[in-house]
Amino acid sequence: MTIKNKSHISLSLLAAIAFVSTLSIAGAAIAERREVDIRLLVNQNEGFTVMTRKAEILARSAAQRAFDSDFLISDVSVKVTAQNPIEDKAAIILQLIVSRNEWVSRPDPKIWATYFPMAQRLLGIK
Repeated sequence: MTIKNKSHISLSLLAAIAFVSTLSIAGAAIAERREVDIRLLVNQNEGFTVMTRKAEILARSAAQRAFDSDFLISDVSVKVTAQNPIEDKAAIILQLIVSRNEWVSRPDPKIWATYFPMAQRLLGIK
């Protein structure tokens, strides 16, 4: 009788481990990255610093909305491209790539963003 109980416990333990492993794999397969592309029109009356601050605000809002809209999203990538319609030019001014855990700990785009200062020159902004 004792041997049967040990065998039953071992099989139950193996089944439980297999179930938890399956959940972990399924959870990893469900997690997803959300990519957001934002276009920001160039205003020649504003400097590049003001445009960069606007891009940060847009990126922050987009990241927060993405995480709030779907709990399965594990990472967000927000690309903000400035567009100068007069000269028909466009350039990425920042890209924010952040995980949900990072964002929860510090929801500040300045920490997680990569900036592209060469965009100022490419777009002809003073």
